[in-house]
Amino acid sequence: MKIALIGGAGAMGLIFGARLAQQGHDVTLLDVNTAAIDAINERGALITNKEGVVETVPNVRATSEATRIGPVDLAIVFTKCYWTESAVLNAQPCIGPDTTVLSLQNGWGNYDLISAIVPPEQVRVGVTYISGTTLAPGHARQVGNPVAFIGRVGQPADDALRVIGAALDAAGVQTTVSDEILNEVFGKLAINVTTLPTSALLGMQAHLLIENDGTIDLMDELLRELVAVVSTQGITMNFDERRAAIHNLLKNAVGARGSMLQDVEAKRKTEIDVINGAIVRMGQQAGIPTPVNQTMVRLMKALESTF
Repeated sequence: MKIALIGGAGAMGLIFGARLAQQGHDVTLLDVNTAAIDAINERGALITNKEGVVETVPNVRATSEATRIGPVDLAIVFTKCYWTESAVLNAQPCIGPDTTVLSLQNGWGNYDLISAIVPPEQVRVGVTYISGTTLAPGHARQVGNPVAFIGRVGQPADDALRVIGAALDAAGVQTTVSDEILNEVFGKLAINVTTLPTSALLGMQAHLLIENDGTIDLMDELLRELVAVVSTQGITMNFDERRAAIHNLLKNAVGARGSMLQDVEAKRKTEIDVINGAIVRMGQQAGIPTPVNQTMVRLMKALESTF
């Protein structure tokens, strides 16, 4: 397949792009990071794998100009939420009538932004579970084996998704093609809503969040609000089961620093708007109060104002 990764010069784009290129796909990373673009075009994408070995993947290209790529079979969106609209607009020369646009972004809200630009029937969504860090321009560290769930919003999976799923599987991404993708999207959102701002505001590593009664109680309240709100979207989520899954994940994430904490430490804008902010917006639409999630949004916005 001919594939473009929008916002592809970050850690996730580098990892997915490199793994797909290693399987023979025609991969180009579309980004505005000139340092990363130059580094990738000079010596290829670099991935430090889970064994600590640096892999060089020379058949990955990078550019800031979508016209140099042309229409692709698959465009995967990895940008931060606040760049989604501008990034997809910039990518228009890559998106033809037969292009599938797959958002593998954090949170909830990007689908609507993309579907306002690209015909909704061409848009797919998904979630990924992988830890990756940018080490230098064009160089990322991959920790563990990536897992992904992909699907269509409100519709069963189709042949295009199955082809994409097979390609990701072959590239080392354990991929499930789901007929109920929103269950997966909101399942991951529950993890992000409870852990990311709590960790970021307190400067705590992931595993420490379940070693303190105060943070446990706070995450419980955030989760209760989310469970109530997503039920209005037709999603049934069991509080106790989801709480246990989150605690198990945190228990096994010793030393991990969440993406929002990394953003705060680097004094970058966070994705709070599509994480806790998404719960607040859905709550307002459904008439369900979400005071704890609203407080987290306000605190994070206040913190961002100091950057």
